[in-house]
Amino acid sequence: MKQRVERQIGDQVLAIETGFLAKQAAGSVLVSYGETVVLVAAATGAPRPGIDFFPLTCDYRERVAAAGKFPGGFLKREGRPTLKETLTSRLMDRPIRPLFPEGFYDEVQVQANVLASDRQNDPDVLAMIGASAALCISPLPFRGPLGSVRLAQIDGRFVPFPTLDQLEESDLDLVVSGSPTAILMIEGFAREMPEDRMLQALEEAHRIIRVLCEMQEELVRLARRNPRTVLFITHGVEEAVYLADRVAVMTQRPGRIKEIVDIKAVREAERWEEHARIEDVMDLESFVHLRTHIWKSLREEKGGIGA
Repeated sequence: MKQRVERQIGDQVLAIETGFLAKQAAGSVLVSYGETVVLVAAATGAPRPGIDFFPLTCDYRERVAAAGKFPGGFLKREGRPTLKETLTSRLMDRPIRPLFPEGFYDEVQVQANVLASDRQNDPDVLAMIGASAALCISPLPFRGPLGSVRLAQIDGRFVPFPTLDQLEESDLDLVVSGSPTAILMIEGFAREMPEDRMLQALEEAHRIIRVLCEMQEELVRLARRNPRTVLFITHGVEEAVYLADRVAVMTQRPGRIKEIVDIKAVREAERWEEHARIEDVMDLESFVHLRTHIWKSLREEKGGIGA
């Protein structure tokens, strides 16, 4: 079902909607400001065997078709990502990566594509907002939401989401990302701005970020996505002899990790069935893979069960 939330921020209306495109993704949203529209979709897959890091990929692409053009010259194809696209991908990645739980190694990809551009409102910040919104409405254990805003200063007045023409006149080009309670990332520059004025700019940016987070929380309520139960274990032999070193309790909203069981030590085979009907909350393939991994670690450990 299509759901939409919107707020008047600055001179235009910022809108976030879901349930219209990319329905097979874990979460997808359309973010628009003015006539600029960005589609952001988040997808996930099973973790690759043996990895000990979180494989998050953020990709941002600006197709020239979004501006109603096609590539000129001999080759009528899009080239590799430009410097702007690469830097924007990093801006998307930087604030959301720390908000996944430690030990979560599932493959996660966040793809942002500019569908339409009015060549005035920069779509990069819209992609950053969309990345957080798509992850929030997905069943992934993302501890968001996050908001992102670009702030300019024109004639002593702060202007959120400035146009490219306004940035030419601005003394400030500041990109800020944060949660409702804290600022997580700052990027930008200013022309000899006093420290107290810069602090005011950060406070204004955080005020707008709180509005953006409220929009995403409203979208989560409207989308009504069910939480996904996630169980993970560390890869160290010392920790792998346990069912899990810790299962976090995060059930306040959809998309967070739900506690299954908190087992200090599982070393006796007969205790397996006593603790949590794991097969009731995990798909069979994942359950079998997890059980096999645990028993293999137990056998490899000196003096472990089955050795």
